[in-house]
Amino acid sequence: MTKIKKYIIDAEVTGQDKWIGSDSAAGGRTKNFTPSGLADYYNKGEGIDQANSLKFLYDTVDVGDERKPGSFSFLTEVGATVPISSLSSLIFHYRTVGGNEYLPYIRSMIESTIMIQSAEDPAVFGYFTLDGFDDIVGEKYFKTCSLTYISGSGSISEDDYYFVSLLQLKSDADKHYTHNQNNAAATWNVTHNLNKHPSVSVVLSTGQQGIADVQYINNNELTITLLSAQSGKAYLN
Repeated sequence: MTKIKKYIIDAEVTGQDKWIGSDSAAGGRTKNFTPSGLADYYNKGEGIDQANSLKFLYDTVDVGDERKPGSFSFLTEVGATVPISSLSSLIFHYRTVGGNEYLPYIRSMIESTIMIQSAEDPAVFGYFTLDGFDDIVGEKYFKTCSLTYISGSGSISEDDYYFVSLLQLKSDADKHYTHNQNNAAATWNVTHNLNKHPSVSVVLSTGQQGIADVQYINNNELTITLLSAQSGKAYLN
C-alpha cells in the first residue's frame, strides 16, 4: 500500500472531495466523508464558535405546517426569497439551531443595534434596531421579534442559515439631543432626558456660535443663559 505521505496534496478542496474515517454512529465502520457533509454538520450544530452570534434557519411555513426548532419565519408566509430591507416582524424559536436557549441574552439587546447576516454569504446582511422580543399568547416555543431596518444588502433565502449578532448596546450608543429655541429668549430651558450632564454647543439663528452659561439642574434638565434674547439651536452630546 502506498504511504499517505506519498499522495499528492489537493490544493483545491471541493464539497464532494472525500476522506476516510470511522462512523461512531455505525459502530466505528469505515466510511467516506465529504467537506460538504462536514460544513452541514457545523451549520446545524453551531460547531464553530461565533462570538455574540446566534444561528437560525430561515423556514418558510405554509398553512398547516409546523414551525421548525431553531428557525425564524414570518407570521404569514411571504416567500422563499425576501429582501432583507423588508424585515420588520419575525417569529423566532426559543432555541438556536444548536439547541441553545438565548432569551435573556437577546432581550438584553432590546433598543440596541443588531445584525442579521447569512452564514454562507457575508454580502447578505442587515442592520436593525431590535424593538422587541415578545411572548406570543398561547405559544410556548416561539417569540415575536420586532425590528426597524437601518441598512443592508441582499435577501434571505429559504433553508439558509443566518447569524443574529449584537453590534451596539443602547447604553453604548453616543447619546445626543438637539434643542430648538424658536422664540428669542435670554434663558433657554432644556429637557433632554439623556440621563447625564452633556456637553452643550449653541448656534444662533444668525449662524454664529452663541456664548452662553450652562447650568445643570439634574441629569435630564439644564438652562442656557445668553447675553441677550436669541433664538437658535443647542446641540447636546
